[in-house]
Amino acid sequence: MKKKHIELLTYLCEHDYPVTSKEMANYLGISSRSVKNYVNELNLLSTHKVIFSSQAGYTVDKKSADKLLNEKLSFPETSEERANYIIKQLLIEHTSHLNLHDLCDILYAGYSTLKSDIAKMNKSLSSFGVQFICKNDSVKIIGEEKNIRKLVSYIIYEETNTSFIDTTIIKKSFKSIQTDKIAEIIKNTFHKYNYYINDFSFINLLLHFAIIIDRIKDGNYMDNSKENFNIENKIESDLVLELCSLFEEMFHITFNKNEQFEIYMLFKANANYSIPTNQQTLKKMVGDEILNLAYDLIKKINEVYYLDLYSESFMTPFSLHLKNLILRVKSGTYTKNPMTQTIKVSYPTVYDIAIYMSIELMQRYSIQIVEDEVAFLALHIGAEIENRKLNEYKIKCVLYCPEYMHIIGRLYNQLLIDFGNQIDIIKTVTSKKDLPDEAYDLLFSTIKAEHRRARDTLIISPFAHQIDKTKIYMTLEQIRKNNKNYILKKYFDNYFRPELFIANPMLESKDSLIHLLCNKMLEAEYVQSDFEEKVLIRENAASTAFENVAIPHSVEMDAFQTSIAVAISKDGINWNEHKVHIVLLIAINKTDKKIFHELYEAIIQLFCEKEVTQSTKFCRSFQDFKGLVYNKIAAKQ
Repeated sequence: MKKKHIELLTYLCEHDYPVTSKEMANYLGISSRSVKNYVNELNLLSTHKVIFSSQAGYTVDKKSADKLLNEKLSFPETSEERANYIIKQLLIEHTSHLNLHDLCDILYAGYSTLKSDIAKMNKSLSSFGVQFICKNDSVKIIGEEKNIRKLVSYIIYEETNTSFIDTTIIKKSFKSIQTDKIAEIIKNTFHKYNYYINDFSFINLLLHFAIIIDRIKDGNYMDNSKENFNIENKIESDLVLELCSLFEEMFHITFNKNEQFEIYMLFKANANYSIPTNQQTLKKMVGDEILNLAYDLIKKINEVYYLDLYSESFMTPFSLHLKNLILRVKSGTYTKNPMTQTIKVSYPTVYDIAIYMSIELMQRYSIQIVEDEVAFLALHIGAEIENRKLNEYKIKCVLYCPEYMHIIGRLYNQLLIDFGNQIDIIKTVTSKKDLPDEAYDLLFSTIKAEHRRARDTLIISPFAHQIDKTKIYMTLEQIRKNNKNYILKKYFDNYFRPELFIANPMLESKDSLIHLLCNKMLEAEYVQSDFEEKVLIRENAASTAFENVAIPHSVEMDAFQTSIAVAISKDGINWNEHKVHIVLLIAINKTDKKIFHELYEAIIQLFCEKEVTQSTKFCRSFQDFKGLVYNKIAAKQ
């Protein structure tokens, strides 16, 4: 809960009579509109309605309020938890500054402890390009807008560091239907029609089909309007009709025309969502009002939470859900969500974003939305975050193919069947003018074409069965290598520093060199006092030497700041059975874990080459070392 939630609840509990919104606004130092929003949020956070409104003002169910306060009053205990609290208050709750003495009371921490926490935050979050400034007993954050947005995204992504949803959760949540059978039907049907479906899309479809089937079994059907929706592509039409037929037979239900078309749209969103005609079809399905509402909500979320949810794969299921949600609420029904409590407890920030959406909907349509429906909105948000994490390290591609007889659809599908675990096709276009403005790695084109935003271009056959897989594989491999080198060059100054560089140390053993390098990191306050111990635990488990290079590191990502200490030895240092000439001691802060896997591979790829090792042996200064790395990378690009 937010601090204002606690203050509002406590204030209401102290009064045995209705309190007006104006009185509460004055007490809390906020607007009457904000009071109404906080009341809505609190009612959505509780299992039962906790605050009641009347013409006389607001009253509270004290028993429910006490329960809510007792459940939610858990305070951050570790330095990391306190740091996350401070960041969320400053960025997600949009507080311009926080009083340090108030923080001491809220977090049950001493003044010096908080100052120490903030100093650690400035080190551990330095890669984001932001600073936490303490002045006049207050703390605030400064930095460029783009860097602040990166930090907020990191905090939200960290909350969903495990899978947001998987088959186990769906199975536990929908016990009354055989989700295993739904999964089997989806996989078999997609395989039969030769359609690609990745792990995320499969989970997403399984969840939505479980919800639809569960609703229909409970007697809740979609509005079967007279609008006639047609699926022009025969293969897609046959696939959808077979899915519906198998589900109808398995669960003894019937899909009306609208429900069949909703399944088609879900199929398109999770299989060929980039096909250009999808946007027009979606508009026809949900109408201009709902589509504009979806865009508006996405825009507001980006403004308030710095989280850009827009993607074609998100828009389709989200817009369909909004249309059905508003119809349900207006007709006085709602869908029971068996995952509500799990989402509320495990992903509070995602749920908070869903609450914000719900309040926008309630104010716009003068409706009431229950927590089960809020949790469904949270599912869409969490699923989009999960999808982006899965595609984060894939090679970003665009497919350009003038449209004729659905060639682009078959080509897109075949590329994903063959290379779906390596590439993310962010857009398909049939006209050069529709090529994206943002940079991407590879342009697949069926005609001779170049695009300034593509780092590489590959001409391929317009016929799916004639695709040269070897040629594509070699191109993707080269792009991966170039990307790793680019990362090493881009982040060089973030991680390599002159004070952590040693040329020809007068040491003979690996342990004495590790001790020297660890001490340098400790003196610079990049690592904790037990860093050397953790490095030795990892080293004793298995040598970190590769050919003439050793890359020792801790078993944990708990450095205050990601750093790489470098030791160069012309004569070499004995490292178990190896003699190494380059030692790279790595300390990793958890905020860099997303990028560090690629960086680590780039380091090994570069320094394990004999030519690079031979040249590096003669480096006498940090500038020599940096110049060599830059030159070798440039030669490989």
